[in-house]
Amino acid sequence: MTRVPARWCAAALFGVVLACTTSILAQPAPAGPKPGAAPADPAKLEKAKEHMAAGSLLYNDPSGPQGAKCEAALVEFEKVYELSGSWKALRAVGICELKLERNGAALTHFEQVLAIGGDQIPKDDKTQINNDIKTLKTSTAYVKITTNQPNAKLSATRQPSQGLPVTNRYAVTADGITVGVHPGSYVFTASSDGFPDVTWQAEVPNGSQLEHHFELALKVDEKAPPPKAEMERPVPITVWIFTGLSGACAVTSGTFMVLSKLAKDEYDDQNGVNPNAQELEDMRQDVVTKNIVADVFIGVTAASFAATLIFYFTRPEVPVEPGRAAWTVVPQIGPEVAGATFVTSF
Repeated sequence: MTRVPARWCAAALFGVVLACTTSILAQPAPAGPKPGAAPADPAKLEKAKEHMAAGSLLYNDPSGPQGAKCEAALVEFEKVYELSGSWKALRAVGICELKLERNGAALTHFEQVLAIGGDQIPKDDKTQINNDIKTLKTSTAYVKITTNQPNAKLSATRQPSQGLPVTNRYAVTADGITVGVHPGSYVFTASSDGFPDVTWQAEVPNGSQLEHHFELALKVDEKAPPPKAEMERPVPITVWIFTGLSGACAVTSGTFMVLSKLAKDEYDDQNGVNPNAQELEDMRQDVVTKNIVADVFIGVTAASFAATLIFYFTRPEVPVEPGRAAWTVVPQIGPEVAGATFVTSF
């Protein structure tokens, strides 16, 4: 699309300011003057002058490139047109829209300028407006957007080959919206309160007509983590082996402790009474042997019991198989007892 020369825009807007500040009272209403119509409200026209001056200052702001504050200037020019119905104000609106790449709106307003201004529009200005209309009709692409949520918002961002992205925002009604845009590469984003944004990337050709429907949906909660599996710690075979060994050794050590006690009592009874020294020595050796055997089995019992506890407390956890009861065995070993306690869960 042919760009509006910056010098022309500045001259046109400057001319608008001068014209409005001197002759805005004579401007007709949007639909044209009616015979016998009441004169325009002077208070409204005075406010229109103020908004026109503000819009022109924003557009030609010396602190940055011309048109950098075009969006703010557009608001002021729209207010001027609302208060005065001036075709010159409407033309300023169209120029800002052209600068902002709101091509569809600019085309509509330029056509309205010709209808409202009529013969009041200078020949050169009318020629420029007609040329802009022809160019816009040829190049403007139309995109129809619908959503499943009423009152959604749409942002259209075009990324030019050079320079910063250009973004425009629109309100989408329940019936959708059709916007006229500058051709190029776009990212369209639909948003609505309570819904995640949805984007659509599209290449919009020159003069094309596209349609797209945005389906805004609530966020689907992440799948709940699976229920924690019931775990059990089955007793490995090594625990049973060492439990049995510990019990056997404990019984054996207890047996030899008893035998040693009986042999000691018998030796004490014979000592000093039995004149046979060899027999007494044999009895004494029998007591010593039984004590040694008892001590050995006590040590083996302690070692086996320690190994049983290590194997038992370090056994791994495994999931309980569905439909099977979990059960645990707690060894019970002591000087006077050897066994196990069963703990089950269903």
